[in-house]
Amino acid sequence: MACLVALVLVSALVVVAPTVASAGDDHEDEYVVVRFADDYVVTESAADEVPPNPNVSVEGTSGDEALVVNEDGRIETESGQAVVVENNTIQTISGDPNLVVTADGVVNDTLEVNGDGYVETSEGGSDAVVENTGDRIVFEEYDEAYFNVTILDGEIESVGEGETLTVPVEITNDGYGTESEDVTFELFDESGGVIETIDEDVALERGETTTIEFEYETSKGDRSAESVEVTADTNYHPPGSGVDTADVTIHESETVVSIVNADELAPAAGDELEVTAEIERRGNYPQGEQDVLIEFRVDGEYVTTEPVTLGPGERTTETFTYQTSEDDSPGVSVELISQDGDNTASANVDVIGEASFNESVTAAIVDRNYPDEGDELVITGEIGYTGVIPDSPQEHPIQLYVDGELADEKTVELDGDEWVEEEFTYQTEQGDAPRVDVELRSPGEGDTARPLVAGSGFAVDIQNVVEPVNVTDRLVVTAAIENTGDIAGEQDVRLRIDRGVDDPDRTDRHVRDNSTVSLEPGERTVERFSFRTWAADVPQVEVAVISNDDEDVANATVRDDTDRFDVTELSADRSSESTVDLSATINNTGIESGEQYVELLLGDEVVHIDRLELGPWESQTLTATADAPDETIEFAVVTDNATETTTVAGVEDADDEPDDADETDDDPSETDDETTDGEPTEVESADDEEEGILPWYLVVLGILGVAGSVLVLLAYRNDPENFPPDAAAVKAGVERSAASARQDLTAAAVAARDGDVPALVAALKGLVGIGPGTLVVQNQLPRAATVRVRCQTAHDTVLLEDLELDPDERRALGALPNVSQFKVGAGVEDITAHEEIFQGISGDVGVVLRADGILIANLG
Repeated sequence: MACLVALVLVSALVVVAPTVASAGDDHEDEYVVVRFADDYVVTESAADEVPPNPNVSVEGTSGDEALVVNEDGRIETESGQAVVVENNTIQTISGDPNLVVTADGVVNDTLEVNGDGYVETSEGGSDAVVENTGDRIVFEEYDEAYFNVTILDGEIESVGEGETLTVPVEITNDGYGTESEDVTFELFDESGGVIETIDEDVALERGETTTIEFEYETSKGDRSAESVEVTADTNYHPPGSGVDTADVTIHESETVVSIVNADELAPAAGDELEVTAEIERRGNYPQGEQDVLIEFRVDGEYVTTEPVTLGPGERTTETFTYQTSEDDSPGVSVELISQDGDNTASANVDVIGEASFNESVTAAIVDRNYPDEGDELVITGEIGYTGVIPDSPQEHPIQLYVDGELADEKTVELDGDEWVEEEFTYQTEQGDAPRVDVELRSPGEGDTARPLVAGSGFAVDIQNVVEPVNVTDRLVVTAAIENTGDIAGEQDVRLRIDRGVDDPDRTDRHVRDNSTVSLEPGERTVERFSFRTWAADVPQVEVAVISNDDEDVANATVRDDTDRFDVTELSADRSSESTVDLSATINNTGIESGEQYVELLLGDEVVHIDRLELGPWESQTLTATADAPDETIEFAVVTDNATETTTVAGVEDADDEPDDADETDDDPSETDDETTDGEPTEVESADDEEEGILPWYLVVLGILGVAGSVLVLLAYRNDPENFPPDAAAVKAGVERSAASARQDLTAAAVAARDGDVPALVAALKGLVGIGPGTLVVQNQLPRAATVRVRCQTAHDTVLLEDLELDPDERRALGALPNVSQFKVGAGVEDITAHEEIFQGISGDVGVVLRADGILIANLG
């Protein structure tokens, strides 16, 4: 029965045995070592942590005959002798641990180090021996301990004589064995002599770490100590790990004083100088709490002595004061003396006399207004210290000089590094225009400026700057010039630009256009200046229109040579109860072709997005259909450069509006050509239609009469100052008008024959030099607006009028000229800001003021 059990156990062992490694597991020539964590004997590559000298070796060789892995993966001595367990092979396998004992290809056991340092099998306890000699395999250092010492020098605090010096030390047993060792602490002076030695017995198990503190009660004279050394073992590994050194400081027993606020001291003469001292008592000689005397001197002269009570190692702060005077300027030397050890602290302190801090005062001009002659010029200044700053508030006189004369003066109080803003005024007089020289004076540094004063003479007022513009485009500036003087005059009015407008430290001015202007007293004219921009004008220039007496300035944006997608002509029309048609025109107003994504949004929702590629001044209209919103919502179109918005009425809002179909007509007589039963009436006969037409011969006579009147009217209209004209002028005028008159007469006759009353009226209007349409202006802005409108032919200005229109107001200005081509311009101040040329049109021309600009178009 026992034999049967044994056979079953062997069978089970065979089933679960791992695969035996081949010689190709790459452990060849590796040493066999003991692993720290679990005492297993493995190859070097399989050991994470090992003792200082981990190799196992043949007993009696003092570790010189170590074991290695041969080319077949088997274990042998360095001299080539096989190592076995009961004649069974020891070899490497693919596993952990990776050294095993095998018999006939079956793993029998693993290897470990026993309590006596011998290598044996883990389960059976059989020794590993050299096959030929029977010598046992041993781990020589199984009972060795190695103490590694580290002084925690960052935790060592300096002390004074009579106080306790504490040195913390961390000790780790890096060896395989457990042992108790003496750890020695030594204190050395600067010459290497030993001041004190302390021994401490420390016991540590394998891998254990502990921290101990060595404490030494210092005594008088120990201030010569310089370093400590802690030694744990003379047989340490690696070399030097069993000993460590650190520097220490033992102060002489005394009271030390230092000045902590020297850099902050700068009193004004007459103020108190307050010196803050830190006082520290080092050591314990004499022992216990003591009253220490601290003496205060200024420029070597005794000021006061203060007693300070301190215990061993304690510190405190005290303030010493001194009343300064003007004689102490520009500075004094302060000294604090500890009478316990004669320790001294000193510092040099600035004392700011009146002359010193006056030189530090700075007044800078930061703003000014632009008054007319007779109004107040207001200069805003900032006053503060730029050099030495006194500790206490001081008052300083600040004066405003205009053209060398004192105009205003104020006393300004300055406190520390804060700057104060003050306004200074000057009552301008006739003759101050166009500029005055102003100077803001302080006891130290001042500032100057040449502000504008608008006076009599040629006053300048910039009306409009057409901006932004693209680089290389012309920048147009319109300015009103008015002679406010008492005599007629002629001046050269100039347009000057300054490219340094964004940099207060840079001026880059150039005159780019000019105009000679002649004006009578009280006369006013509008002049147009322009220049072609270029790269140096990007991103902004200051434009100034300058006469001999006045100037006005404005800023203009000049865009770089890139594309710019602007949005115009937004519309949101309800196409049904549930949908809304959205539309917008995108215009590339830049000078480069470009590609951008354009978004159409209803509220926060993007309802359409498109990628457009447009050339310079090319435009494209985007359309989209979206679900109608429930409530009024914002419709927005967004490009990389612009965002334009309008509103869309919601479904509920639209439902609230009256339905035209539901309205009834109170006049039963108006039936829209329908009978009472809803059927359309028959069309009247041609004979009935012609009953109201005049006989043709009466029409012709009327036309001839009108033609005669036209000739007289044309003669007067063309030259009213020389009416009636001479025969030659009449002949020339008739020849110029003959072709147009014949054409209009023919059209009138045809219209009269056909009974087309509107066409007849248009033809008759043409005969008297009046076009068939009307010039109409409408304000679609939500506010009142002012606009100037002009209509011109090639030879004449037909209309020039300034209008002020209320919101939604529409006004007809008069008939269009009866010429083949004419031009209509409009602008808030500059008529040339928006101009359109019309040729061969019929119907009215409208000038419409809208949120996205001024629209000029044929209304049909």
